[in-house]
Amino acid sequence: MTSKKVLEVFKDYIAADDSCEVLQSSRGYLVVDWDSIADRWVTSRLCKTPQQLRDALRSHYEDYQGYTLTGGYKRELLSSEEADIKRMGAAIAERCNEN
Repeated sequence: MTSKKVLEVFKDYIAADDSCEVLQSSRGYLVVDWDSIADRWVTSRLCKTPQQLRDALRSHYEDYQGYTLTGGYKRELLSSEEADIKRMGAAIAERCNEN
């Protein structure tokens, strides 16, 4: 697994989610969240390894799926929806291990 592969696997998600951005730094990749209402970065995570990058993006991906499914968290996720989202996250994360 490489960071390049992880970014390739998650590229469609990164393009779709305006609040998540991945920045390359001298110490690794930063995965950051933008709060458009407050007009500022709200969280960041430094990912020094491809595995950390994959895990951070998987978490953001799963959050984004829940957000879109509920129309912006206008309702609670059903347990079956949560399970589906976790499966989707596991599937996309597993693609990072493929050649």
